[in-house]
Amino acid sequence: MAGGVWGRPRGAPVGALTLTALAEGIRARQGQPPGPPSTSPQPESELESEVEPQRAAASPTAGSETFCRPPAQEPAPVIPHQTPQSSWEDGALGDLALYTAACLEDAGFAGTQATALTLSSVLEAQGERLEDQVRCLVRGLLAQVPSLAEGRRRRAVLRVLSALALEHPRDVVCALLPCSLPPDRCTVEALRALLTGDGSRMVVTCMEQAGGWRRLVGAHTHLEGVLLLASAMVAHADHHLRGLFADLLPRLHSTDDAQRLTAMAFFTGLLQSRPTAQLLREEVILERLCTWQGDPEPTVRWLGLLGLGHLALNRRKVRHMSTLLPALLGALGEGDTRLVGAALGALRRVLLRPQAPVHLLSAELGPRLPPLLDDARDSVRASAVGLLGTLVRRARGRLWVGPRGPLRKLVLRSLVPLLLRLHDPSRDAAESSEWTLARCDQALRWGLLEEMVTVAHHNSPEALSRICQRLVQWYPSHVPSFLSQTQGYLRSPQDRLRRAAAVLIGFLVHHSSLSCVNQDLLDSLFQDLGQLQSDSEPSVVAAAQVSCQQVALLARTQHCPHCWRLLGLLRLPHLGQHHAHPARLPPVYEDSPFQHWSLAGHWDCSGPG
Repeated sequence: MAGGVWGRPRGAPVGALTLTALAEGIRARQGQPPGPPSTSPQPESELESEVEPQRAAASPTAGSETFCRPPAQEPAPVIPHQTPQSSWEDGALGDLALYTAACLEDAGFAGTQATALTLSSVLEAQGERLEDQVRCLVRGLLAQVPSLAEGRRRRAVLRVLSALALEHPRDVVCALLPCSLPPDRCTVEALRALLTGDGSRMVVTCMEQAGGWRRLVGAHTHLEGVLLLASAMVAHADHHLRGLFADLLPRLHSTDDAQRLTAMAFFTGLLQSRPTAQLLREEVILERLCTWQGDPEPTVRWLGLLGLGHLALNRRKVRHMSTLLPALLGALGEGDTRLVGAALGALRRVLLRPQAPVHLLSAELGPRLPPLLDDARDSVRASAVGLLGTLVRRARGRLWVGPRGPLRKLVLRSLVPLLLRLHDPSRDAAESSEWTLARCDQALRWGLLEEMVTVAHHNSPEALSRICQRLVQWYPSHVPSFLSQTQGYLRSPQDRLRRAAAVLIGFLVHHSSLSCVNQDLLDSLFQDLGQLQSDSEPSVVAAAQVSCQQVALLARTQHCPHCWRLLGLLRLPHLGQHHAHPARLPPVYEDSPFQHWSLAGHWDCSGPG
């Protein structure tokens, strides 16, 4: 059928044709002059770019009969020719939307938006209030979307919903409020359209930059996306927060687990807004969050911990300290990564507040923080190292109050992990270690900042040797502890850490004397370094051989019987009894084959390992 109202206007998107004709037919039957199509002309090039090549090749030429053909397995609904009733049922409007979606599978977002405008003209032509019809249409769409499998049909239907949200955000919101939508892509597209239509473009931008939309649709990251959305709305859409907060409260007791957890996550995020949190008495909120802390579900405990941090830290002064600190410190021993990460982040924020309890945290974190510096989880390891640096920075002037203070002990206990974590496979952990070492150098007045930066960025043996020389000189009683800690890293599954540990042992031993190291420790170092002679990584074998020589040179000044056997195995020159105290030459190590993260990042290259 060519020409007339059924002819395709030049540049009109595929699929808008049927609805345009329907709208004009309705106007004609009601005695109204047929108006121009509601859709804005689209350039042919833009249209064709949206159509798949095989379908574009099958498109009719200009002047031929043009109509939108629905899929063969789903026959097109019959459009009645009689005058439409005064009101359509939700199902009929849903059928109309589905028919539209079938026509718009290849039209793209621009075509769908144009068709939504045509839908509006159809609804207006019926003589009903447009708001009511839009709400009926949205409800009809939502009723039929679950029956559609994931695919192009489903996405096309939800594009129509998104386009309607852009044109009629208030009506679409009113229709969506009673519904619980599944966290799929396309729901996310409707939400983006609603926020854009509401003028909350900054919320959309923040979510895009933080990866919030992607997290919202992920099965394991949905709650993270909800938290990001709440944070973005606190920052850029605070006019909605009171209504959202009030709507969330009854849903916190929902029997549907998914809905309840989503409501809890949004509730937790909104506590970052002080005016919103003041809608309830703090005692009520605090009691609720403490109840969550005792829940057997780790996700609930995680959300409770986040909420507790928001409530206590949404002002300059830390509040509820007697409740907050035990919860945060207890969470450091949790097995759930989210709980440990939330606790470390909240403790850092506590330290950044005026009048933070630095001395108390120095004592409490003493036994808890060092194990986390070697945690198997990269994010936990990096956050723990950063928390130590923040603690040292906040207590910088108080470290000199007493040489046996808790923070000085914590720093010295953490020094070996920090030096070795400069070689951490995790870039975040390596950079965090460099930053924390710089804070320690400044606080304890070591004057080794240049050497530490050189080791971090250039893997310099000379700089590491100077660091070890100063540490042995200043802390001779800690040398056995330094060596024992380093010895533990010889069994690390990471090649780069095993090599770094072997090198560090070599320099510490070279600058030490027999008064610092006992015979048992030397025997233990012999054994572990000797086992590395059969390591699968050649650079580890080479470093272990050089360090073994340094241990042997120190041990033979005591006439240790084990050292003579070791000297033969390592092919070291045999010295007579009259050479009891020979000069010990400094160890020389081959260049490391492992590129440091910090240097790789500066030069936009990635190293092995």
